[in-house]
Amino acid sequence: MSGPRPDPVTSDATLPSLVDVVVIGGGIVGTSAAFELADRGLRVALFEKGHVAGEQSSRNWGWVRLTHRDPREMALMVDSVRLWKGLNARIGGETGYRQCGVTFAAATDAALAEERDWQDRLQDWQIPAQLLTRDETLARFPGLSLDIRGALYNPHDGRAEPQMAAPAIARGVQARGGTIHQD
Repeated sequence: MSGPRPDPVTSDATLPSLVDVVVIGGGIVGTSAAFELADRGLRVALFEKGHVAGEQSSRNWGWVRLTHRDPREMALMVDSVRLWKGLNARIGGETGYRQCGVTFAAATDAALAEERDWQDRLQDWQIPAQLLTRDETLARFPGLSLDIRGALYNPHDGRAEPQMAAPAIARGVQARGGTIHQD
């Protein structure tokens, strides 16, 4: 069974005669590393055994979120969200990233208490998450018929389009003089 079809990236026809860095792997991590290096003026060649975003990077859900993260990740995730917000402009392409907010429904009083704890953790980072009552939550989602106690809404959470993000970043590498080589 084949997976999602990532946006195509045109391979560079010739190998460069000299590079500063070779990046192996054309997923979100490899393309992002290659872009950061090319953006800093290094000569970069990225090599992918298949095609850019051909594996897990096009099959994930694309979440870029701060809520329900390991607390040790928060500084990294706050910076990550900041980078995602400006990435389309930086690469000159479309990653599909939208800071659309995410709502986490709580079905029990205990789950709602956990969401309240998350709201407090997010407030420590000046992230204005809102704890919603059952009625407030259901009003945001007409037709929803879940038996819930409430929800936590974080407007700073969002998502990128997995089939678009790594390919757009790879094209950003090429726009900065880097090369992409795929099978």
